[in-house]
Amino acid sequence: MFARISTHSSLLSLFALLAPLSAQTTINISCAADNTLYDSATGALSNGAGVGLFVGLTGTGGIRRAVLRFDVAAALPANAKVLSATLNVNVAQSTAFLPLTADVHRLTASWGEGTSVAPGNGGGGGLSTANGATWIHRFYSTSNWSTPGGDFAAVPSVTIALPNFGLCTSPPSATLTADVQSWLDTPASNFGLLIKTDELLASTAHRLDSKESTGTKPSLTVTYLVPGQNGTYGTGCPVGSGTLQAAWVGAPTGGNTIAILKSTGPVNSIGADFFALALDNAGVPLLPGCNVYLPLAGLIPGGAFLTDGGGSGVSPFPVPNGFPGFVIHCQAAVLDASPLGFSLSNVASTCLQ
Repeated sequence: MFARISTHSSLLSLFALLAPLSAQTTINISCAADNTLYDSATGALSNGAGVGLFVGLTGTGGIRRAVLRFDVAAALPANAKVLSATLNVNVAQSTAFLPLTADVHRLTASWGEGTSVAPGNGGGGGLSTANGATWIHRFYSTSNWSTPGGDFAAVPSVTIALPNFGLCTSPPSATLTADVQSWLDTPASNFGLLIKTDELLASTAHRLDSKESTGTKPSLTVTYLVPGQNGTYGTGCPVGSGTLQAAWVGAPTGGNTIAILKSTGPVNSIGADFFALALDNAGVPLLPGCNVYLPLAGLIPGGAFLTDGGGSGVSPFPVPNGFPGFVIHCQAAVLDASPLGFSLSNVASTCLQ
């Protein structure tokens, strides 16, 4: 599927004239529904229309969990391929002195908002109303969770560190990215996310701005490609005053020959391309600022290329026919005098059409 790489200087001159375009799209998807699950044996408490979401334990040990849902299918093209997804929430108030670690789990059952509004600062909850989510109910009071406190995947999609106050953005996560892709591909499976702590220490409750708040509302930041687009992900290893960069040049249409252009890399050296059909969003750090972003289990070695006196190199790539919608990720390695003996580029991604 992947071509043998040429290092002919005329190809470098030709492709260097073409400006690599990162045509990927990044959008913020606003929260479509949210609520707080208040620890209540009767399911009497909810807050679907309130201005706050609560996570952690109150001073008396009451458990609070936040549930959120985002309408991914309405925000992204149906044929989009998600490169990355991060969750953004804003802490408006906290009773904790230190940042609070919280796990974000994919919910596995539907739930409702209802119209409850918790009085005061909202931490005690409001009386449940029809179709609101509670500790017991998915929809008050007609449908219950299989397990009180919500039905969710056992393994978190991502772990976040909630500050005492201010914006929190989740770290890169291949699992959260896969969740968002699945919600696009199968909208009926989109039940959203649940945020919870280890629920061991009292007085750790955090109030997050809800979608009804005048503050910073919850959102998903999603970067995606559609067939025919090129993009990039991550950061290359430090080289001199910059980082090693890789980018696709040309339209990835079956039968075309496009290029992978390398720039600001080690000068007058030799490198090689590596390919994968998947992306490790978090990456595996080899040195500070130097990550492997391609999963080693699915790695496909490419051919070699040379870099010139400016640290640029190029690899032609014949696009295969018959794979529309496939995303190919490339990360280049170039020999140098660093402790590793080589530098890695960022990831160049292309979505075939």
